[in-house]
Amino acid sequence: MKRHATVLVSVAVAIIAALSGCSLESLSASSGVVNVVIGYQSKTINTVTAGTLLRAQGYLEHRLADITTRTGTKYAVRWQDYDTGAPITAQMLAEKIDIGSMGDYPMLINGSKTQANPLAKTEIVSITGYNPKGALNMVVVAPGSSATTLNDLAGSKVSASVGSAGHGTLMRALDRAAISGVEVLNQQPQVGASALESGQVQGLSQFVAWPALLVFDGKAKLLYDGAELNLPTLHGVVVRRSYASAHPEVLGAFLQAQLDATTSSTRSHWRRPASSPRAAGCRRKWSTSTTVPAAPRSIPRSSHR
Repeated sequence: MKRHATVLVSVAVAIIAALSGCSLESLSASSGVVNVVIGYQSKTINTVTAGTLLRAQGYLEHRLADITTRTGTKYAVRWQDYDTGAPITAQMLAEKIDIGSMGDYPMLINGSKTQANPLAKTEIVSITGYNPKGALNMVVVAPGSSATTLNDLAGSKVSASVGSAGHGTLMRALDRAAISGVEVLNQQPQVGASALESGQVQGLSQFVAWPALLVFDGKAKLLYDGAELNLPTLHGVVVRRSYASAHPEVLGAFLQAQLDATTSSTRSHWRRPASSPRAAGCRRKWSTSTTVPAAPRSIPRSSHR
């Protein structure tokens, strides 16, 4: 009996090991259900139409349900929430995320890192938001800090999420001002906020909307706004080419759903009276653009390389 039990355990272990090595696509193929795994950032305003709002309103699920009605193919959508774009890229490299949204600096890293793996290689397929001057990615300091310019951070510690848009803004700003001696601590936004408050770091460089929230709450003061770089910034959506080629209808549904979310948010936002100071301020500060092609027959070649 012990021998038979040992054999059964060995077989079970082998089966589990085999299953754990299977990709989501192979598992979905065997089950007859197409998995759609989406990486997004619920705390990033500029990707809301490709993540938080899209998920909350169920626009993608509705679009895919229409396809199911027409073709009989079933889809299972899984949403994975992250604080920054870097872990989304890591999961796409592992072929565990199919579609992801992030800022421009993370997208450059995403495109660079995924090119070597044909199954992980990504393409930019839409833009969720942009700012022509690069505003609202900020460097902030503690409310009582004596720092008034970036030069005052020389020799100090600054918290940033390495590979994020906030990190990119900091690196460009320091390089342009020829400032050296700044030690960058790689921390998630909320960890960096706590580090700034406790005095462990002298500055925090993050993407919208983290710095503005800290300033609004009286926990930080603005030292440097990305608009001073006068370089356009954007947020967008990337997809694994291999996944989009296998399931072009999913990409088409996602982009149509993104338009649904964009239209919904725009209509809701601009119901505020035009005379409202807040609405006027938003008009001056923000620009949003979304590209929504029909379900593509092939993935465009002109994208990040």
